[in-house]
Amino acid sequence: MGYESLKRIHILLVGSKLDKNNATKGCFFYLQINAHMKSYSSIKTSTFLMVFTLIFNSCSNDSDEIIYDLTGNWKVIYFIDNGNKITKTKQNTWLDYNNGDITANFTEPQNDGKGEISGFKVTNGYSAQFEIKANGKISIGAVFQTFINEPEWTKLYQISQAEYYEVKNSQLLIYYNDKKNVIAFEKK
Repeated sequence: MGYESLKRIHILLVGSKLDKNNATKGCFFYLQINAHMKSYSSIKTSTFLMVFTLIFNSCSNDSDEIIYDLTGNWKVIYFIDNGNKITKTKQNTWLDYNNGDITANFTEPQNDGKGEISGFKVTNGYSAQFEIKANGKISIGAVFQTFINEPEWTKLYQISQAEYYEVKNSQLLIYYNDKKNVIAFEKK
């Protein structure tokens, strides 16, 4: 069989994504196929399907990666209370004060896992000490805060009851009540 009856297909695929530190990770694939001219279209179709499968199975999706770095400024985006997802609305918060937001600033924990949290519950400032342990366990000490009338939205913010935490899909999730309740934050 002569070289003129062969068709050589070279495929170089480059995929990229960002890891948790916003550094680019890449997946590279090189595929070379020697095919007879008569079966070129079936080889092309088979190659496409094989490459498509290879890309989706080899480049893992890290969007569900869990990390335990809660350091930084966060704001509440929703609560899960008794199985119900509750988001901020004009009806349950006061947009004229702190944009109706509940915020939290977690300091970087010391070597013993202890740090400080502070923020605003729309109209009231608060602060407390926290301690993180292995496997996402967290405890928050007594919360010191001002007491001015607050909207309904802030009554769901039971940060002192925190038991576990994780950062998943760029959201800080704090669980309490045996993980039945969730406070969800996003970075400010």
